[in-house]
Amino acid sequence: MPQPAGQRFRGFRTEFGKVASGSGGSMAKALQKYASAATGGSAVGPRRFGPAYAAGADLAQALSGGEIQTASGTFNLSALAGMPVDEAAQAIAEALAPENADVDQVRAAMQEALAEVLGEDGVFDPAAIEPDQIVTVLVEFFSQILFQEISAAAGEAWKKAPSVERSTATENELLEVVRAAMDAHLSPRLTGDLGTLTRDQIAKIEQSALADIWQVWSDTE
Repeated sequence: MPQPAGQRFRGFRTEFGKVASGSGGSMAKALQKYASAATGGSAVGPRRFGPAYAAGADLAQALSGGEIQTASGTFNLSALAGMPVDEAAQAIAEALAPENADVDQVRAAMQEALAEVLGEDGVFDPAAIEPDQIVTVLVEFFSQILFQEISAAAGEAWKKAPSVERSTATENELLEVVRAAMDAHLSPRLTGDLGTLTRDQIAKIEQSALADIWQVWSDTE
């Protein structure tokens, strides 16, 4: 039988609390415990992100000019041309977020990724989106997803931070570590024209990248 959640997360939360408190903890060691013990290793942990894989694949295809079938009908970025960029990003996130328990997490991560890469000012022009920007959006999208997941798993450990400044510094450190890992393992897999890949192919690429991250973190000494 699996260990109770409290026991599985204990080592990770203890080490993360040391990082948050500034008392000499190691983010690398915390993530090693998160990947290996708290989430069950590379064969188990990445399975949690099924809705994100699907949403990420839809996002890649939409940004590549494809039509996406959603619960509300056919979605195409051309309908958003000329809108303010921030409103277009919100519309994309609302259209592609899954209709399940992960909807808020996926929507927030997608909107944050689009804002980070495309900016929040100006007019949205889907024809001007470059292939490298699509890759960057996907890297940022999954960075935000994983950052949210790890932050939530840390739970009460965040209260170890002695100040708002220290808590913010810990957030920034975690996000940068996650971004670096995602860039190293997801970007190289997203080469060529993503518009030629099927939804399932893109989702498998995403899951493979996260499995590699789990394995690297699990193997950290």
